[in-house]
Amino acid sequence: MTVLESFIENLYTGEPVQVGQLKVTPVFIRQEFAPLPLLEFEEALGRGLVEVTEVSEGGSVPNLFVKNKADRDVIIIDGEMLVGAKQNRVVNTTIVVPAGASVEIPVTCVEQGRWRYSSRNFSSSRGHSSSSLRSLKHRTVTDSLRSRGEYTSDQGSVWGDIRAKMSRMGSSSPTMSLTDVYESSVSGEDEARLAEQVGARPGQVGYVAHVREGFAGGDVFGSEELCRAKLAKLLRGHYLDSLDAYLDFPQLTFEEVVVQVRRARPEQFAAVGKGEELRFEDISVQGSCKLLGDTIPHLAVFPKLN
Repeated sequence: MTVLESFIENLYTGEPVQVGQLKVTPVFIRQEFAPLPLLEFEEALGRGLVEVTEVSEGGSVPNLFVKNKADRDVIIIDGEMLVGAKQNRVVNTTIVVPAGASVEIPVTCVEQGRWRYSSRNFSSSRGHSSSSLRSLKHRTVTDSLRSRGEYTSDQGSVWGDIRAKMSRMGSSSPTMSLTDVYESSVSGEDEARLAEQVGARPGQVGYVAHVREGFAGGDVFGSEELCRAKLAKLLRGHYLDSLDAYLDFPQLTFEEVVVQVRRARPEQFAAVGKGEELRFEDISVQGSCKLLGDTIPHLAVFPKLN
């Protein structure tokens, strides 16, 4: 049995919770994973142990520079939204930055209309990039890995997706910023309701999200601590998609998603930072997981969208 198969075999689901058009099913573990000595990115950022900047004074749209000053490895989750510097970006894949190391990371711009400094360093956003955008980004990064061995997305497609979402949701932004779309659509009351109704439970390591009964994606972590740290923000991204009435997700149950993940043949790629990366796809799902030896700190599964 492979590491991924063993990881999936150890999971089971709990009772789903419905918030508007979003249904969240918690994922638990049967047997506890080995402890992961990883520091979550936002915690490290808040403690001043990690810095994210442009790669140079002039900047480079698809790359940023991360300096880890901690004595522990720092994990940055796929789709993390970084705001500030010359323009807002999202992270193209889950990255483990080794303790005391500096790494250039692949990102995608989600603010087409700005290329000027608003700050020297990046900070984290209130929201996480939506599952629909993560799905699009994932597919184009996989294409890039296969053809060029690079974690590069199709930037034009991502900008087009943001413009279309703004139009559908009646949002406006002077800089075409995904952050503005989120903040104009999801209120503080919405965030509080999500946190109250869909908070992390004891033993929970992940979730599966459905929007209008369509499979909208899921994330599973290698520890309760990581899940607890990231759950609220990830669900905000799904909640944004749930407000977009024109999105159509594939009608798949959790069991059907698992069947497709099991059936897929993973492709292995050299990771940015520490570890290795597995990517997989089947008829209606796609995804990736980070490998650190025989442990998986993060597994992400996305729907395939037309």
